[in-house]
Amino acid sequence: MQKPKLLMKIGDGEEFNIEDRVPGLKYLGDDATQATTNQLTQITGIDGAIYSYKTYNNYQIPANFYLQFHNWEDYKLAKHEIMKIFATRKLIRIRTDVESAIVRFVLPTVPTIAPSEATSHYSLFTENFDNPSGYRYSIFRSDSDWSLFTKGDQLGMNIPDGETLNYHFTTTKFKVYNASDIAVDPYKQKHDLKIVSKFSGNNLKITNKTNSTSWTYNKSTNGGDTVILDGINTTLNGKPASVDTDYGHIVLDPGWNEIETSGAGSVDITFSFPFVYL
Repeated sequence: MQKPKLLMKIGDGEEFNIEDRVPGLKYLGDDATQATTNQLTQITGIDGAIYSYKTYNNYQIPANFYLQFHNWEDYKLAKHEIMKIFATRKLIRIRTDVESAIVRFVLPTVPTIAPSEATSHYSLFTENFDNPSGYRYSIFRSDSDWSLFTKGDQLGMNIPDGETLNYHFTTTKFKVYNASDIAVDPYKQKHDLKIVSKFSGNNLKITNKTNSTSWTYNKSTNGGDTVILDGINTTLNGKPASVDTDYGHIVLDPGWNEIETSGAGSVDITFSFPFVYL
C-alpha cells in the first residue's frame, strides 16, 4: 500500500515533509470536497427562482495524522513541534505525493491532540486547513520550463497528450491553451494572469477571439520597453501605466483560446499564469 506524504512550504521557506519535522508523526491523507453556492433570485408573482450565478467557496481540508510516542516526554515534545508548525500566521503551500503537481494555499488551525486512550502511546488527530481561495493550482506557471511539467503531469491536469504547449509568441495570431477547470478571469474572480509584452508600433491591442475580451495599450514603443498587464493593472518598465490603456482585460476560457494582436508591427508576448483546478 502506498504511504501518503504531505509536503509543506510555509511562506517563502523551503518545502519539507512534515513527517521529517516531527518524530513519530504519520500523515494518513485527506479528502476535501469543493463547496459551491448557487445564487437564485426570486421574482414576486413568478414560481420558483431564476439562476443568477455560481460561486466556488472557501472550504476546509481535513488532514488526518497518527502520532506515536514512547513516553510522556516524547509526546509533549512532538505536540509542541506540531503546534509551532500549525500556529503560523503565514499561508502554507501544501501538496501530496498523489497530486504532486497540484498545490493548495491554506491557513492552518491549531489541532486538538491527546492520547487516543488512557495510558496509550499514540494519538489520532485531524488538522483542518482553511482553503480561502477555494481552488487548487498547478505547482508551475504556464511559462515555466515544460520539462518540469512533463515530470509533474498527472491525471486530472487537463494537459492534452501529444501537444507541445507554448506560452511565448512572436506572431500576431496564436493560440493559448488554458488547462484549468475554469476560465481564468483576472477581473471578476481576481485570478493570476500576467501578459508580458514588447512591441514595435503605435499601440498594441490584444484580443481573445474566443470570448471577445480585449486590452489595448495606447502609446507607441520601439520594442525596447516592457509592458505588463498584471490582472487588470498595466505597467511600463515597472511603472504604473494603466492610464495609457482602455482599462480592458483578457479572460482565458478552458481549452484553446484564439488570440490576435493589432496595432504593432512586431510583438513578443508571454502569457504567464498557474492553471486553476476545483
